[in-house]
Amino acid sequence: MSDEGVRATNNDASHCKRWCVEKRYFRDDYLKYFVHSTTAKAPEISRGYYVRVQSVRQAMRSFIKQHDSNCQIINIGAGFDTLFWNLTQEGLQPQAFVELDFPQIVMKKIRVISSKSELNSVISRDEGGCDGTKVTKGSVHSQCYHLLSIDLRDKTAVSKVVEACSLDPTLPTLVLTECVLCYMPAQSSAHLISWASTTFPNSLFLNYEPCNMSDRFGSIMIENMRSRDCELPGILACPTLTDQEKRFTDLGYSNAKAIDMNQALRQLPAGDFQRIARLEFFDEHEILTQLLEHYCLSWATQGHSGNICLDLAL
Repeated sequence: MSDEGVRATNNDASHCKRWCVEKRYFRDDYLKYFVHSTTAKAPEISRGYYVRVQSVRQAMRSFIKQHDSNCQIINIGAGFDTLFWNLTQEGLQPQAFVELDFPQIVMKKIRVISSKSELNSVISRDEGGCDGTKVTKGSVHSQCYHLLSIDLRDKTAVSKVVEACSLDPTLPTLVLTECVLCYMPAQSSAHLISWASTTFPNSLFLNYEPCNMSDRFGSIMIENMRSRDCELPGILACPTLTDQEKRFTDLGYSNAKAIDMNQALRQLPAGDFQRIARLEFFDEHEILTQLLEHYCLSWATQGHSGNICLDLAL
């Protein structure tokens, strides 16, 4: 597997999300700065991304609101994600929002942020109204937002994130990984989870990735990724939802829960489901069910965050 193959998944995901925005599955006023155009995607793909995006956003909203914004978020493998800007637009800005990714992706993101006032004006705000943003070739640091180049397989680099971003380990912290752990060797992902549970005693780890891959549908997905020079070395570490939960409790978290994305879909309010149904013609319901069955959302908590009931109702 090449790192380039993994980095290419950022472009794939960003283009799928941009199509969803154009078709009005969800709103994102900032993704257009990172993805200027896209091509049509199959309706089942768009619906899958809708459930993914809305579930993660709602988990973020729930966490920030329950801590009255006195919290931190670390988005690992963030790519061209626009969560920070979307949450800020909703008035839900945590004390610190950190994004980590490969240097090549971070440099591209920095160029876009630096060139668009709609993006850089948001990260430049501080309590005194002053612009204290520091931008280098491989990082952005402001009072509320940090973007940092890092190889997540490098234990030493990961351990320096707290210091580099001036994080407070005592604050409630949400660590997010979307399709990240599955691209890492099991040993590396275990170190990452263990680092998070040890460093942030009051924390929630939120993970989205493929699961239930042992059947024919899963094999086809794996072969498709392999054909694009993108292996999934971590996929066998957690073949089932139960394994997803056990991974986190084995690595320091007090509680863990995992659901497949069909379960997340069933939490959609009836009115919103009807709205989605009107967006474009769709009759591949069986394919969508199979697709969502092979992705999951898992979360683990400890400390004060262990008392949080993560509300994923969309």
